[in-house]
Amino acid sequence: MYDLFSDFFDGFDMFMQPVTVKEEKKCPICGHTYSDFRRTGKLGCSECYTIFKVPVTQTLRSIHPGVVHTGKIPSKSGEELKLKRKYEMLKEELAKAVKNEDYEKAAKLHKQIREIEGEVK
Repeated sequence: MYDLFSDFFDGFDMFMQPVTVKEEKKCPICGHTYSDFRRTGKLGCSECYTIFKVPVTQTLRSIHPGVVHTGKIPSKSGEELKLKRKYEMLKEELAKAVKNEDYEKAAKLHKQIREIEGEVK
């Protein structure tokens, strides 16, 4: 005898399987998730910076031009602070130029660094 509903229920067994939900990564210290950061814009604790470094950095890069906070420069000590930042940047560029064996650029950067050192003294 032909069972009218035999074909009807074929394939329904896949719907009877338990649904496995992939659990989101949590900070072991505070329990916050990356979804919490996306929702609130805040991380839970200092360990969150380590745990969620990659996705948070990607998110910040999509929002801001840079991921390093430079802050505002106070008007009273502004010039000195600007000069110090320029000095640090030039030293980093000099190290890169030397590493890449771009000695012409390194010489120019070295000269600029010496000029700044002369201004500070």
